[in-house]
Amino acid sequence: MSKITVRIVKSFCIGAFCSALIAGCASTEKASSSGRVPEWVDGSYAAYPKSAYLSGVGSAVDKRAAEIDAINELVAVFGQKITSAAASSRRMELAQSKGIVASSEVSSIDQGVLREVAQDDVIAVEIPEFYESKSEGKWYALAVMSRDKGTQLYSNMIEKNQGEISSIIAQIGQDKEPNTLLNFSRLDFAEEVARVNEGYLKRLTVLNPVIAKKFDANYTPSQIHKIKSDMASKIPVCVDVSEDSDGRIAKSFQEVMSSFGFNTTLGSNERYVISCKNHFTASESANSKTKFCEYVAECSLIDTFTGETLVPLSITGREGSPTYQNAEIRAKQKIAAKVKDDFAQSFQKYLGDFSAF
Repeated sequence: MSKITVRIVKSFCIGAFCSALIAGCASTEKASSSGRVPEWVDGSYAAYPKSAYLSGVGSAVDKRAAEIDAINELVAVFGQKITSAAASSRRMELAQSKGIVASSEVSSIDQGVLREVAQDDVIAVEIPEFYESKSEGKWYALAVMSRDKGTQLYSNMIEKNQGEISSIIAQIGQDKEPNTLLNFSRLDFAEEVARVNEGYLKRLTVLNPVIAKKFDANYTPSQIHKIKSDMASKIPVCVDVSEDSDGRIAKSFQEVMSSFGFNTTLGSNERYVISCKNHFTASESANSKTKFCEYVAECSLIDTFTGETLVPLSITGREGSPTYQNAEIRAKQKIAAKVKDDFAQSFQKYLGDFSAF
C-alpha cells in the first residue's frame, strides 16, 4: 500500500460519527390520540417555533404513510434533494460497509419508512407526534428538525469532508509523479465528496446562514473538476488499434478519452496505452447469398509502467451483407459504437472502483 493510500485510510470519514447521527435521527413519538385535535395539525407550532425548528405535517390513511409524508414535507423546505454519494459508487458503499462513512440507517425509525425516503433526508429529523383522526379516517404525523442539532450535524459532516478533500489534494501535490490515472481517480473521488457537501451546505444555509458562510470558500465540485481536468490534460493516452484502415475505431476511443479530458496520441510510446486488436473472419450463408464478417475486438487500457490492465473490454459479433466488404464495414461500425458506450462505462467503473480503504 502506498503512502498516500495509508494516510487516507487513517483519516477518511464522511459525515459525523454514527452515534451523533443516530441521536439526531431518533424518533421521540408521543402516543397517538383520537381526542382533541393537536394544534400542530393546523400548522400552529407553539412547541416548535420556526426560530428553533423546521417542521412538516404529513397525512395519510395509515400511520407509516403519514410519517413519510411529513418527512417529505419537511425536506421540501430545503428546495432540493441531496445526491447521495453512497448510492453512486462502489467506493462509497465500501466506505459505508466498513463503518468509515457514517450511515444514516437508524433502528428508531421504521424500516418501512426508511425504504421510502432517502437516507440523507432523515438526518436530524424527529417524529415527535402522531394524531389519528377517526372522523376523517386518516393519520397525521409531525416531523421536526432542531436548527441547533441540524446545524451541528451538517457542520460536522461538511468540515470532515472538506478536510478529506484538502488531504487528498495535498497528498497528490507531494507525489513525485502526480499526473497519473490513480491520482486522477482520487480527484474523481474528491469531486464526488464535494458534490455531497454541496447538498449539505445548501441545507445548512437554510438552517443557519451565518454558520454556512464559514464554508463558502472551501472546495466546490466545479473547483475540483477543474483540477481534475487540468491533470487529465497532462496525461497523454496512446491509442493503438489494429485492422482499422479508416481510423473509425481509434476515433471512438479518442472521443471517449476526450470526454474525460484526456489528450490522445497515435503510434507514440506513452505510459498509458489503449490497445485494440481486431480479428475479422469471413463466412457465408448456406445459399451463398449473404456474406458474413465475424469479429472479435480485444481491447484494454494498460499502464505500461506497472504492466497492469486497468480497463479490459472484449467485443464480439457478426454482421451480414450481400458482399463481405460491406459486412466488414458494418462490423467496424459496430465495434466503434460499442467502444463509445461500453468502453466509456468501463472506464467510469474503473474510476468508481478506486478506494483507499
